Amino acid sequence: MPLLAGRYRAVERLGEGGMGVVWRAHDEMLHREVAVKEVRLSPHLPQAQREEMRERTMREARAAARLGHPGIVAVHDVVAQDDRPWIVMDLVRGRSLDQAVKQDGPLPPSRVAMIGLAVLDALVLAHRHGIMHRDVKPANIMIAHDGTVLLTDFGIATMEDDPALTSEGLVGSPGYIAPERLRGTEDGPAADLWSLGATLYTAVEGRAPFHRPMPVAILGAVLTQPAPPPQRAGYLGPVLLAMLEKNPRDRPGVAELRAALQQVSRGMPPAPPAPPVATEPVGRPDRRRVPVPALALGAVAVVGVAAGAFVLLGGRQPDPAPRPAPSAAAPAAGRFPTAPAPCELLTIGQVRSLVPGAAAGTGTGTDEKSCVWGDDRQVRLEINRFDPAGRRSGPEVAQEFLLSARSTTQADAGTGLVGTVRPLQNVTGVGKDSFSYDSTNKVLENASTTITFRSSNLLVEVYYAEPGRRLTPRIRQNALKAARLVSEELNSRD
Repeated sequence: MPLLAGRYRAVERLGEGGMGVVWRAHDEMLHREVAVKEVRLSPHLPQAQREEMRERTMREARAAARLGHPGIVAVHDVVAQDDRPWIVMDLVRGRSLDQAVKQDGPLPPSRVAMIGLAVLDALVLAHRHGIMHRDVKPANIMIAHDGTVLLTDFGIATMEDDPALTSEGLVGSPGYIAPERLRGTEDGPAADLWSLGATLYTAVEGRAPFHRPMPVAILGAVLTQPAPPPQRAGYLGPVLLAMLEKNPRDRPGVAELRAALQQVSRGMPPAPPAPPVATEPVGRPDRRRVPVPALALGAVAVVGVAAGAFVLLGGRQPDPAPRPAPSAAAPAAGRFPTAPAPCELLTIGQVRSLVPGAAAGTGTGTDEKSCVWGDDRQVRLEINRFDPAGRRSGPEVAQEFLLSARSTTQADAGTGLVGTVRPLQNVTGVGKDSFSYDSTNKVLENASTTITFRSSNLLVEVYYAEPGRRLTPRIRQNALKAARLVSEELNSRD
């Protein structure tokens, strides 16, 4: 690889995909490691196809650059050199979901649900910007060594204000293209979520839902055959089958899907997801909102696999440490090198002042990052810890996720099939940018208040619910009391 733009110098070749080669490179101006995607154009291609591939590369860069989100690969620069484009992007140390399944076998349902939550959050942001990904599949979902999940490869994305590419034929990956896209009838957000369903099915079952020996047979199965019932998915199974319905109007909406994945990620059965209704808003309320999945997410650099970029194949060998700027100190990790046990943040006396007679808390979810006290009348606490990412400190990364959660909650306010989510409210006495929202749930027959706040590099969510669908002052007061008790306990820890 030549020295690009006088600043990007190749360090090593990471891998090769259908559209070119990806390099680990050093940015000599900012003294940081980056990934550089070199798009190689065959000299035998007709000029029209060469121009289309250049445009597809620029499309990927434009799409990703619009989406400032911790769960989407960041694009820093595009360089035109040697008669082809080069994309400069973040570098991740990890592997794709496709590699993880091939190397480790099918993943546990709760883990797959958490991966689904992370990708769903990224897709929702893209859709709000008028961008359809169009190629969601296991190879385009990256899992960093610290567990961070990122969506990459917007090479065939469509944007509302971009002219369509002129290529004819199938665009996407057989088995992960929604039926309506194959028929050419629709190309909206629901098609991306169908592709996410096929991706999660593959992750939990170890095989794609419509796998056949030949691509044409795969396409035929997607169009005409129901998805086979999953055998390993447990509580996730009904959610996947709902996501893979042929008719987009028979699939769950965003809020129902998020609620179902949240439940499964905690090892609990989901409420039955309801299909979207055309006359209602896209964002439907759910029982509670956790836009950030229950992963110890520390946003890291990424570089996609296949057409989007490559990862440093992980889990097998240690990776060399990235080279920081000589004059720059490493970003602060935050006050919490490990996530505190949520069940230890409230004493049993404090819990019983909120839920009389409650027993000791029960840890839930992968790595027990949540704790639940009570049954019908309930307190739930969830903790997510964040590591530094690039030049951002752990608290700065946590703040990004807090603001993303705030934005998602604001968008989901309203009344739908499951219940009602009230408008977001600011909260004082807990932490900067803290917020709460009230909700009622027709399926669970309860009313609740959820408070989200940040403490250094932790993102904390406190949920308090009571039976019945009437929001009372006591529900809000008890949720705020629990949040302040947790905040005080965290602030007392050095």
